[in-house]
Amino acid sequence: MPTSRPDTPIPPAFAETLPAVERLQPVLAACVTVLSAGTRLYRAVRHLGAVIPPYVTRTYRFGPPDDLRGADGQYPFYWLYAAQDLYTALWEAEFCCNDITQPGTFYIPDAVAEQGLIAEFTLRMDVPLVDLASTALSKLGIYDRISAEHAWCQWLGVRLDAVLDAWPEPGRPLGFRYPSRRHRSHNALAIHSQALELWRKSTVVRVVPFAETAHFELLRADPNYAAPLPGGFSIE
Repeated sequence: MPTSRPDTPIPPAFAETLPAVERLQPVLAACVTVLSAGTRLYRAVRHLGAVIPPYVTRTYRFGPPDDLRGADGQYPFYWLYAAQDLYTALWEAEFCCNDITQPGTFYIPDAVAEQGLIAEFTLRMDVPLVDLASTALSKLGIYDRISAEHAWCQWLGVRLDAVLDAWPEPGRPLGFRYPSRRHRSHNALAIHSQALELWRKSTVVRVVPFAETAHFELLRADPNYAAPLPGGFSIE
């Protein structure tokens, strides 16, 4: 994985509304939380190589944006997404979706039912994270943007990368906790790619097929579960 960060300027439309690194640093330094050893975390993936990926070919909520993709197709950094409860992991990874032609329902895509995997991480040691789910977002004035503006969030991820890269050792957070967009009132996690080697050493990993979990059966039996109609549309 490339480790150099290209000197790509943030487009003015985003730069003028993103908090500067100098504004982010003191706020984030004051809201570090620690996940205790023994904590269980969950990640929903579609193939085994994505449990702790050595690289990614697509980035999500916190980027980085495609402007930073190298000539080899790789990114200078990326985030591993997880959650402290399985339902949040499922909705964040779109293992559960909504069909707008059947309001008030949800479903599990066939490909997810056939191939989806659940990775359970049990922490061997305490893990520090920046807690963006605290008052930090309110102080920075970005709570609404972080929930709704995908392109803006990808550039915020670039700023967060810069803050973590400059964070002194020891005690550098491995990533951050943030409000889930798809599972409101719950939090998700983003672990920085540069911290994945430490993440491997810090966790015990168990991977099971989603279709073999109790949660799969409970969701399929839910009264609001409805397979999508032919030609239906999902909300992503």
